[in-house]
Amino acid sequence: MELFFTTSDGESPCKESESSGPPSTLIDSKTNVAHSVQQRATHQQLLQLSAPYSGGMDCYADDRDALNDFAKYFNNAHLSDMSLAVGDEVYPAHRLILCRSSEVFDRMLSQKWNGDKKELELTEEPQCQAMFGPFLRFLYCNHIVLSVDNALPVLILADKYNVTGLKKICIDFAINYVLPELKLKDLFHLWFNYSTKAYHVPLIKVCIGILAKQFKELATSDEWAPEWAELDRDQLIEFLRSNDLVVPNEFFVWEAVLKWMGAPAHPERRGTTSSPILVQILPLIRFPFMSTEELLQIEDSKLAKTPQLSKLFTQHTHLAFKFISLPLASRTKLINETNGPQFLLRNYTEVQWDKRMCLTAEQLYLRNQDHSFKVTTKSSSLTLPSWEWKLDFQVNSRTRISIMKVAQNLATVSDELRLQLTAVDVDHSCRSVEYMLMLCGQKRVLRTVTGTKLFTKSRFSAELDLRGKVEASELFMESSPLLTDGDLHLQLILRPII
Repeated sequence: MELFFTTSDGESPCKESESSGPPSTLIDSKTNVAHSVQQRATHQQLLQLSAPYSGGMDCYADDRDALNDFAKYFNNAHLSDMSLAVGDEVYPAHRLILCRSSEVFDRMLSQKWNGDKKELELTEEPQCQAMFGPFLRFLYCNHIVLSVDNALPVLILADKYNVTGLKKICIDFAINYVLPELKLKDLFHLWFNYSTKAYHVPLIKVCIGILAKQFKELATSDEWAPEWAELDRDQLIEFLRSNDLVVPNEFFVWEAVLKWMGAPAHPERRGTTSSPILVQILPLIRFPFMSTEELLQIEDSKLAKTPQLSKLFTQHTHLAFKFISLPLASRTKLINETNGPQFLLRNYTEVQWDKRMCLTAEQLYLRNQDHSFKVTTKSSSLTLPSWEWKLDFQVNSRTRISIMKVAQNLATVSDELRLQLTAVDVDHSCRSVEYMLMLCGQKRVLRTVTGTKLFTKSRFSAELDLRGKVEASELFMESSPLLTDGDLHLQLILRPII
């Protein structure tokens, strides 16, 4: 290890100074003394620097340079101790490189398996054969060129041989550059099918987020009928877990499930043999957001009346009936006792008494700015078929100065959450409602705030009291449990007081 020292002006401390006059003994003497002092100082610095590292210092060269040097050994017979046969191609390879990069190769090339073989034949799908060369090169130099066309075959190879770094690269590339641009059919048949089988959760989440917007078409149209019927159980469950499904109402989701269960090619989904499937599916149906008529229709169905299955249904429908019948303030206790995905709204397109909303991380961090959500609900008025509302969310930053701190010229800045509900189209008649505001996670309700408000033509706005229920500091703490991927998910339920 070389150590370099420079003076404050960037010149070497050992550099001789220039003199305009002729050299003299006095000048030489002073120069020699100064030089000797500097040498002792430099020596002392070296001793001080090396003292903490008397046992040695870890020093590294550039990793990328080292990896690039390894690239020259890819597909090169020099020092090769084996070869890989893939389709019509034979690649000279090096056991050390393969075993270092892949646990699968490490096991395959162990003495117990193929330790003595000089050529190893690998069976790959045609699309993976074409990408095996770039995949193998990645094991040498940690570099690959990905595109829309080759990202999936490379990911399949990375999964098969358990190359962790390459898997992450492929998944990130697909999420950012491939999935948003794909046609829906390609997304479904290629990436969704593969990600659910390999259980790549980030890929599944993005695929479901895109497919959820077209869920109505996917579940009911003739064009998508074969795909819907051939969904496997795990894929159906991924859809039912999603809070992002865009559907008319929750009963539509149930009818889509019935259609899937009735697929002619899958008799195991029907009758008493459907019990294991229903055990997984029913908790994901949002029965509490169906109407009483829809719940009665489900209870009267042939499937729900099957003796071996009836108890599976009644535990969910009875809970839903209870939820619907209670005042909003009393529903909080029921939610806390039986909390789960059944109390989470989806993106319903029909006018109901509830609305799901989302504040992104970027919106949350904008202080003193209203974020408005338009809400259309049913109406209990004879003059209006529906009611229009506006919910304004704001994070207020306030500077507070206490008497004790005035003399010290100190102030504290605190954040405060404000939620204001406005009756947009209130007429001469009063509008009295209960409200329930829910903060939700992916799988359950996290907090509830309830109350009552009266809206009139002159008092058409009211602030929802969050004090003691939700504090701004809870949202902005690191890894806040109230946020999902940094976003705040809200649900608003209104109920008229008659």
